[in-house]
Amino acid sequence: MPFGILNDKHMETVPGTALLEDLKRDQFDGVDTSHLKKSADGKHILVPQPSDDPRDPLNWPMMKKQLCFWTLLLMAGIAGACGPLVSSGYVAIARDTNASVNSVAASNGYLLLGLGVAMFFQSAIAVKFGRRPVFIVSAFILFTGFLWSGAAKTDTSFTVSRIYQGVGMASYEALVTATIGDLFFVHQRGKAIVAWGFAIISGISVAPLVNGYIIESSLGWKWCFWIVGIATGIFTIMVILFVPETVYDRDAAYETDAGASAATAAKVNAAADIVDHKQVGDDEKGEIDQAEHILEAAHIRHNYLPAKTFVQELAPWSGYVSPVSFWKLFLRPFPIALSPVVFCGFWIYGVTTAWIVTLSVSSSIIFGGPPLLFNAKQVGLMSVGPFIASIIGAFVAGPFLDWCSVSLAKRNKGVFEPEFRLVLLIPMFFICGAGFLGWYGILKNDVAGWIGPEVMYSIIYFGNGLGSSAIVNYTIDVHRKTSAEAFTIINFAKNMLIYGITQFVVDWILAWTIPTIMLVLTFFMCGSILFGVPLWIFGKRFRSFIARNPKLYLDQH
Repeated sequence: MPFGILNDKHMETVPGTALLEDLKRDQFDGVDTSHLKKSADGKHILVPQPSDDPRDPLNWPMMKKQLCFWTLLLMAGIAGACGPLVSSGYVAIARDTNASVNSVAASNGYLLLGLGVAMFFQSAIAVKFGRRPVFIVSAFILFTGFLWSGAAKTDTSFTVSRIYQGVGMASYEALVTATIGDLFFVHQRGKAIVAWGFAIISGISVAPLVNGYIIESSLGWKWCFWIVGIATGIFTIMVILFVPETVYDRDAAYETDAGASAATAAKVNAAADIVDHKQVGDDEKGEIDQAEHILEAAHIRHNYLPAKTFVQELAPWSGYVSPVSFWKLFLRPFPIALSPVVFCGFWIYGVTTAWIVTLSVSSSIIFGGPPLLFNAKQVGLMSVGPFIASIIGAFVAGPFLDWCSVSLAKRNKGVFEPEFRLVLLIPMFFICGAGFLGWYGILKNDVAGWIGPEVMYSIIYFGNGLGSSAIVNYTIDVHRKTSAEAFTIINFAKNMLIYGITQFVVDWILAWTIPTIMLVLTFFMCGSILFGVPLWIFGKRFRSFIARNPKLYLDQH
């Protein structure tokens, strides 16, 4: 029972548990670690073990991985900016489209509905036919959607264009996390997840800040969409050029983060090394035959094709087709909602994000109402503090998340448990709690000025970024093969909750007063984070239950 994590009684190797550190030994519990592939610096055992196939994304040059990843981050930032793009320009849009302000504001809710429904279809298509075609089509939808919104002359046209944009956003909310699992090893995923979360938060934070000036300038609200549309057009070209297909059907023996043991991977690696390098002679023939038998028994493909050329990878579809039926893939997110990890992940990631949205609406009323009476530009400037806090959080959370996982693995005799990711929920609990409670105290005591609320606003964003990265990483580690479906259901539930909150939050604030709302949010936020406690204690047993019940989660291949 390492660090209070209960051991499982049913499975010898629980998916997610993996040998990450060899602690400078050649043997570990019978595993010959000298045959396990390690990082370039030799410090970490690679989890999962990459195959010998040059087309395996884990074997791609780091420059190629980073180009793919950073292109997706740019699109994730655009997706994050989509919702609040013109939040300070509803009056101007209503005037130009002959609509009510409430109708224009409601278009944001319809955007979330389009986003939520599209996730299920895009997740199924991405698993069935690969991620690349979905990313390309989604980028094109976002590009044309922004141009459409800027050109809209009626309320109906504007609303439909926002729903259309929601469809384009879906893949960059639900599928990037799965792509991170495709490209990076366990000890690298922490930084990547933090960067993805930061990209989305940056879009959310920067959009109101910049567009407040555009809306009040001679350009007007239409150029908010057109400028972002031009950027999206450039990024769409980058997606076509730099985001090849990352779905790869890796042999099960190498999936040491999805249930395969390190001993099996080491045995297969040793056999492959013999087959590749031994000379065929009388002395070696028996050894080669035995090695080939090992590879055959493990169903290891060994006659690999050469790596694809850049031109070959430009094809919009790689030709990959999953053997699982489309409708089974479409339905798979629904039973995955029964996963204890997904349920708790929704509370820690989805619900806390909803409280941040509630806070955002509250802050606009606080800064825009008496006694401050800030205009649209000044309210937008209040996003600077949270944005800077998000940057600091990204620089802190990424390295700390990976360091924490590796450090605890060393203390656990080299064995990594996904629950080690959850350590960051502890600072999230105290930092976010202090931020909300501090804001309550400032408002309750009627402390004048904007500095205090701005500092608390920033503290909350910093703390939320820490914990969100932890739970996203943990979910990928647990639902390695079904992470796209897991995040589809988490994000769908999150967006529906945010949609519901946006329908009544203003009336709620006016009825209860802002100080009371801050106190309520303190308890809600901290209560949501506490779902990490059962994950820490029972997480290994949860993972075992998920692995032992594939029919329940429609996860048979």
